[in-house]
Amino acid sequence: MTLENERPSIWSRIPGWAGAAAALVALMVFTSILEPSFLRPTNLINILNQNSSIGIVAVGMTMVIILGGIDLSVGSLLAMSGGLGIVALKAVALSGGGPTIAVTAGVLVTLLSGTLAGALNGILVSYGRIAPFIATLGALSAYRSIATWIANGGQFTTRNQEGVTDAARILHDPAEAFAALGRGVPIPGTNISRTASQVIPMELPYSILVWLVVVVVVSILLNRTRFGRYVIAIGSNERTAVYSAISVSRIKLLTYTLMGLITGIAALVSASRYESVNSANTGILLELEAIAAVVIGGTRMSGGRGSLAGTVLGVLLLGVIKNVLVMLQVTSHAHGLVMGLIIIAAVLVQRIGRRG
Repeated sequence: MTLENERPSIWSRIPGWAGAAAALVALMVFTSILEPSFLRPTNLINILNQNSSIGIVAVGMTMVIILGGIDLSVGSLLAMSGGLGIVALKAVALSGGGPTIAVTAGVLVTLLSGTLAGALNGILVSYGRIAPFIATLGALSAYRSIATWIANGGQFTTRNQEGVTDAARILHDPAEAFAALGRGVPIPGTNISRTASQVIPMELPYSILVWLVVVVVVSILLNRTRFGRYVIAIGSNERTAVYSAISVSRIKLLTYTLMGLITGIAALVSASRYESVNSANTGILLELEAIAAVVIGGTRMSGGRGSLAGTVLGVLLLGVIKNVLVMLQVTSHAHGLVMGLIIIAAVLVQRIGRRG
């Protein structure tokens, strides 16, 4: 083998997220030419807000895939934990608890149920020695079943649907307080009002801020802590990690537990934004969109290497594509086809890069 062949190729020097970044910029430029309203701040914030739950879950999925695992249960878990949080909110409110206590109970139950379910996934994978695909596939079915069972196949909602009753009056303030979590903070100096005499500032949704915080925290965990180094080491070569005295089972358990917590955060964002959770439909295909964003962002499905920046770009790319398809009035029946082609193209680009 010659020295030229031993040198790293040009492909290997390009960051995995570069393709997603280039595609995102090109798509935004192309769309803004066809539809100038695309670049309006309200539309861009709307794209971020609509994809915040997927983005939060995708951050956790990046960590799991870098570990060399997968989690197919996140969509069902989001529905289950979000639904349980609403059940707790209403139960405390009906028992006489004020808005603060009721909302706190709803938040804690949502996060705790997500964390415990993630820990169960981790136990099955790490100590039960069940393949992550199989373990989380079973969890996908189980968590969805729990959600539909509790809701009797219907919706979890923060508001009473049967009219103005005593229960509705008791729930009014807690429901409003919970819904406030799904709103945002006014952006100074902005005005989206169409009336000259009225000023309505644009809001920056809390969901976007939560997504940003999750990205920063997980980035620190992966890049600045021993835990992160262990996750990367296990994903790169699990056998070598074992020989290096890394507690592989414990790291796997912790990773899936964090995945559950992050899914609980996404559930909280989704439930407070929509003020309800549909036990049968909420979170459907969420796991596939999260995995797609991770792959498009340049993270290897085989584990050991990944990029949170790439994942964020992947989420934004998918979000912009969905927004563009709607703005260009492309039939919704074709959306899945477009998304599927993009995912396949991203994987092919990664494979070409590795061969290069």
